Amino acid sequence: MNEALIKQHIKQYKDGILKQVQQNTLLKYTGAPVIDEERLFFTLLPLLNGEEWEDSQRKSAIAVTLIFSALAAHDLVKESNATTKAQQLQVLAGDYYSGKYYQLLASDKQLELIQQLSEGIAAISENKTRFYDRQLYSFDELIQSIQLIESKSIEQFLEYFSYHDYVFFMKESLLLITLKKELAAFEQGKQPFYISKSSQLQANINLLQTEIEKVESLLINEIKNSELLQDQLKSIILNKLKICTLEKQLREG
Repeated sequence: MNEALIKQHIKQYKDGILKQVQQNTLLKYTGAPVIDEERLFFTLLPLLNGEEWEDSQRKSAIAVTLIFSALAAHDLVKESNATTKAQQLQVLAGDYYSGKYYQLLASDKQLELIQQLSEGIAAISENKTRFYDRQLYSFDELIQSIQLIESKSIEQFLEYFSYHDYVFFMKESLLLITLKKELAAFEQGKQPFYISKSSQLQANINLLQTEIEKVESLLINEIKNSELLQDQLKSIILNKLKICTLEKQLREG
């Protein structure tokens, strides 16, 4: 599948997600839901690689994206000022997106997937608390938490529909993208979510750089040598990870 067709699929799914959450008051005060295109891309990875993809997968992929939109809406609420009308509506927007994900899957009778995703959302919330409480977690524990927060619901979706072989590429790619964004923002003097809330990460920026290099090295090797991924998709993934490579290198493996 070429890049133009991939972009078309991403746009179609974004339009489908926005259609699910058309609510004038919330749109007026909170804007459109946050839709992370990188995360959506990796949710759709099997489709983009030419796997069989039916209506149940389509609805479930939209539902998973709504989960992350709901979590993002709640994250936007300022801890110190959650009583204003705008902030209260932001909370309602998150609740609304959550209800829509549930409604969409229930209409498709995906009750087992609903249960799994609900457990996953609880795990995401639990791991997010590691960046708010004062307990001392190890560097490795925090990296594992970041990966879970960024990818748990997608992992459950892929496993549910037996796209097991895509889980590694999705999880490691989203971890790498997140860590790179966090480090870049921190180096620019900004306040990225994970680093700004963790003294452990702030004190171990060198370790974070090493972790990025380790994940990147492993991932590029696995992508280049993968017999699962189509060559065009390999190139697109590598570009998303900001890893420059040539088609010749892909062919040579």
